Amino acid sequence: MEFSDYQKKCLNTWFGEEKLIRSFLGVAGEAGELMEKVKKYLRGDYGLEELKERSQKELGDILYYVAVCAHEQGLDLDRLAQQNIDKLAKRQEEGKIKGDGDNR
Repeated sequence: MEFSDYQKKCLNTWFGEEKLIRSFLGVAGEAGELMEKVKKYLRGDYGLEELKERSQKELGDILYYVAVCAHEQGLDLDRLAQQNIDKLAKRQEEGKIKGDGDNR
C-alpha cells in the first residue's frame, strides 16, 4: 500500500471538530502509550516478543495520527516519506547522521 492510499483510507474514520489540534495530540498520546510499553518491558513485565506485539499496535495508531495530521496541513504522506529519506541519505553522505538539530 502506498502512503497516500493509506492516508486517504484514514480519512474515512476522521471526523469531529478541532481536527488539526486533535491530530497533533493523537500523535503525542499514542507515542506516550508506546513509551509505556517500553517502560514495562524495561522493568521486566514482559519480554521482547511481547514488546514487539504491543508496539505494533501503538505504532499503527501513531501512523494513523501522522497521516491525518499531514492531511490537515495539506501535506502528502508519500512526499513526506520521500523528503525524510532524502534528508537522512544526505546526512549520511555528509557524515552527519549522528547529532541533533534540524540543520545538520
